[in-house]
Amino acid sequence: MLAWLGYDPPDGVLTAAGGVSARRGAAGLAMLLRDLAGRRPAATITLVGHSYGALVVSLAAADGPPQVTDVVSLGGVGAGVQRADDLPGGRRFWAAEAPTDWIRRVPPVRLPGLGFGRRPGDPAFGARPLPVGGVAGHDGYLAPGSAALVAVAAVVLGDVDADPIGDAR
Repeated sequence: MLAWLGYDPPDGVLTAAGGVSARRGAAGLAMLLRDLAGRRPAATITLVGHSYGALVVSLAAADGPPQVTDVVSLGGVGAGVQRADDLPGGRRFWAAEAPTDWIRRVPPVRLPGLGFGRRPGDPAFGARPLPVGGVAGHDGYLAPGSAALVAVAAVVLGDVDADPIGDAR
């Protein structure tokens, strides 16, 4: 497992809405992913991002090596694509968005230089849904005991089938 924060997150809403920080971060992460894949060609890589970080990992996955098999968005503001199927490489895209997450109030706009379009947690995006039981607000996705934490662990460990969540949604 590798935790990465190799980019400068945006300061403020207006800076974040432009996406420059996300694109820079994604380029750096994609370069790291290619290096890791070159060193461990048989490994599989799952990218997990929260909030703005979900946008960063989604953009990096689009330019990442084939070892990137899964992308997980937790309370993600966007993904750089309008639908999960638009992500290149046939990667599986997972999303969790709690009913009490303020991210739901972010308008799904995408204009030149502003916004990220449909949120990954929006059912119309087409991501594989992850359960959000026990998640409160925007920051509780990986809280001990949350259903999202258990589901993310299953995705990372490759312990999932076509619909690992079943009736736990």
